[in-house]
Amino acid sequence: MARIVLPLLAALALLAGCGGDDAPSAEESADAQALLEKAFSKQVDSADLKLDMKADLEGLDQLKGPVSVSLSGPFKSSGEDQLPVLDWDLKAKFAGQTIDAGMVVTEDNAYVSFRGQDYEVGEQVFEQLKSSFAKQRKQAGGQQSLKQFGIDPTDWLKDPEVEDGQDIGGDSTRKISGDVDAEKVVEDVLGALRSPALRRQLESQGQAVPQVNEADVEKVTDAIEDVHFEVNVDEDGVARRMFAEVEFKVPDGADAGDLEGGKVTFEFVLEKVGIDPEIEAPSDPQPLSSLLGQLGLGGGLAIPQQQ
Repeated sequence: MARIVLPLLAALALLAGCGGDDAPSAEESADAQALLEKAFSKQVDSADLKLDMKADLEGLDQLKGPVSVSLSGPFKSSGEDQLPVLDWDLKAKFAGQTIDAGMVVTEDNAYVSFRGQDYEVGEQVFEQLKSSFAKQRKQAGGQQSLKQFGIDPTDWLKDPEVEDGQDIGGDSTRKISGDVDAEKVVEDVLGALRSPALRRQLESQGQAVPQVNEADVEKVTDAIEDVHFEVNVDEDGVARRMFAEVEFKVPDGADAGDLEGGKVTFEFVLEKVGIDPEIEAPSDPQPLSSLLGQLGLGGGLAIPQQQ
């Protein structure tokens, strides 16, 4: 799972970059590149994660301040092509509102929490979700990285360097940072929208495939002003922390509504890895149809149809 989540977060934030004042030597860059490649390919079967994201967007007064999202909790792999078990809490703040939610996945069911109430997905629907997940994984050849979509984060940094990093969960780390090839990142991320792997996933869920062109790449690249990016890797080669801060400005004439620019930050941390969490079903959950009805989504749950 971490091999999907970490590169995806990088794809959202690594759109430009600035490194230190002193360029690293060729040998130092090679060591940093090797460490980065190992970190993005390392399998993490279980961990206790924490994700914090915040966006300060200029021009969108209706948001009434920054937008923030935090996610935390443990997960553990259930095996190849299987849904992981997990217990995640989610908190989102936007437009002056705070929403508390969460998700629990056990070996035989799933549950959603919303504003303090738990809701049961149900074993029948859960089996459909498991089947759909397994099918999508098999269609992707069992891969768990973004390379299947044409995205390779290890090619984004120019002249990366390594230095001592902070301890995370009692484990020492080394920090990787450096300049980022903005155009390469944007080409990868937007180009992924044309990949057969993503097209299959979107179409299987009944979603339209976005269309992108070279002009889109240029527009996004021009909008990025600055970014700070770093990854902390432990002694086992696991990416334990990723931090990015991106500043952007919407170019004159761009079709972005009232949005003028802003700053987006996130921090993703694996506090502990190799854990064996006890994931338990919540007591006395209501049926999920009750929540969907409250949200005006009807009493059913749409499940991707098997081909």
